Amino acid sequence: MPQQRCSKFHMTVRADRACCGGLSRRGFLSLAAAAAWVPSAFGRAIVAPLPREVAGVAIPRSRNAALAADYAKQHQPDFLFNHCMRTFIFGALYARKMRLAFDADEAFIAAAMHDLGLLPGFASKDASFEIDGADAAERFGRSLGLSERRAEVIWRSVEMHDGKWALTSRQGPEAMLVSAGAAADVDGPESSVVDARQAAEALEAFPRLQFKTRFTALLVDHCRRKPLSQRSTWLEGLCRETVPPAWMETVEHEIASAPFAE
Repeated sequence: MPQQRCSKFHMTVRADRACCGGLSRRGFLSLAAAAAWVPSAFGRAIVAPLPREVAGVAIPRSRNAALAADYAKQHQPDFLFNHCMRTFIFGALYARKMRLAFDADEAFIAAAMHDLGLLPGFASKDASFEIDGADAAERFGRSLGLSERRAEVIWRSVEMHDGKWALTSRQGPEAMLVSAGAAADVDGPESSVVDARQAAEALEAFPRLQFKTRFTALLVDHCRRKPLSQRSTWLEGLCRETVPPAWMETVEHEIASAPFAE
């Protein structure tokens, strides 16, 4: 997770943006495939309603947000779903400090689904968990009828959630929110941004449920299944430690193996 923090502004939340037409950048096939991802009770949430507000952060109440929460709840273990909800809450508090105007639905959908790629059911053969999760979140967004632009915002917010802050901060306020929120929940929030009362309220609404142990086990399992998928990412070090033989190739070997005489 990114270590750098930004702090000096105040948040204003934009109203829901209007959807526009156009296929996703992955085209009609991605949109068609997304049909299988729509909950059977499409149009209504089928999990217990989320709190309206936690730690002073309003939880989006739109149909799309409810369906995203429903989908995330059904497809993730309880500790991971709660982590995703705390990610949104902590991220919104960071956004408030940074005075970021963000689309609440886009940020919430991305936060709710940012770790889907760690689960075997969403994993591709070779891609990193960040890309797999981003693809899954984008497909879901397109299944809701979101425009290409809004689905792209969700994709970037998931893919960059644990990248270098210098890059993530250029991806827009929704990506910054998810990145800051996820880092705060994994590494601990800064007290100047999330005070003790706000942290306690977030944990009361969405308990950690042995998060440290269970999340670490999930990361290790991912590295065992796809050790080379995390090159140059936040998880590369753990994957190297978990499956050392998979990392025998070196930069020197790649240079020497190039098809040139010198």
